[in-house]
Amino acid sequence: MARYIKKFSRVGAVGPNEERGFALWVGYDIVGVDDDLSAAGLTRVDGWTSGQLAKYDVKTFARVEPDDVEMYDKLGIGRR
Repeated sequence: MARYIKKFSRVGAVGPNEERGFALWVGYDIVGVDDDLSAAGLTRVDGWTSGQLAKYDVKTFARVEPDDVEMYDKLGIGRR
């Protein structure tokens, strides 16, 4: 199992006529995978300190099981 983070860009409304973009970083523990998934926008963070992760405001990691086809599709990673 490897630990990854992925950036999701969002546009949020600040006021009635103003929009502002922001990024949300989400953490994943992907069971049975330890590949380079950078092509899918995932950054491997195994061994990072809590201080390094704090820069991305990632505090928890969602566990992704090998049979979770929907999550694999959502993350844009191929199945073996």
